[in-house]
Amino acid sequence: MAISAVPVADIAGYIDDLLNITQFEEDEGGNGLMVDAGAPVSRIAAAVNTSFTSIRGAAEAGAQLLVVHHATWGGIDLDLKPKKEQALRKAGVSLYGAHASLDASPRFGNGSMLAPQLGVTIEGRFLEYCGGQAGVYGLCDGTFAEFVERANAVLGVQVESWQNSDSFGRVGIATGGAGMTSMLEEARALGCDTYLTGEGSMYTKLYAREVGVNLVFGTHYATEMPGPKALAEHLSSHFALPWSFIAEDPDVL
Repeated sequence: MAISAVPVADIAGYIDDLLNITQFEEDEGGNGLMVDAGAPVSRIAAAVNTSFTSIRGAAEAGAQLLVVHHATWGGIDLDLKPKKEQALRKAGVSLYGAHASLDASPRFGNGSMLAPQLGVTIEGRFLEYCGGQAGVYGLCDGTFAEFVERANAVLGVQVESWQNSDSFGRVGIATGGAGMTSMLEEARALGCDTYLTGEGSMYTKLYAREVGVNLVFGTHYATEMPGPKALAEHLSSHFALPWSFIAEDPDVL
């Protein structure tokens, strides 16, 4: 049976409502249809980043829509931003970005999806970010060492970890680049003895040690894969379209 094609505007409008993107404000944007290549969609691709790898992978997979967590931003990609947009249009691939809106989604967000995989029962959300709350926190059984091993298996990377407390059982999760000490402190104020994020700095590690909070860095990329995958899987089911996840170059991990 032939797969029907869906107008890209229909899918984009559906995601807009699903993630309630109008409540989110970011300096350079990042939520909504970023590039409309014009082609109706018969296959969806998902990725964490708008990289040349993901653009090429989407085209090779036969997708007409690439759904990403990280859109292409001038402040980060600099002169690569127009080049990436040109590559998308040339390939006939539209781009939809779900950044803060996905972080804050209780249904498809990175933290919302990652927590149960790590054995964390979500109790609530924290970390105000661009109109929503990007972090989740909750209870977890076992030991910190067992949690770290589970994180290694779930994320598919060798995480960095520091045990700074004898306690374990209440975990704060804020994926990606949530390594600011103020963010860790928000989790600690909620009673969390453990904080997991994607990446941080010397200051994050020092602060965690000095206040006695266990710390895990699971890489920016690996901690932010669950959300785009969950969103694309839902879109696939809703619109009866196949989908593919486009993995990044291994050195990004």
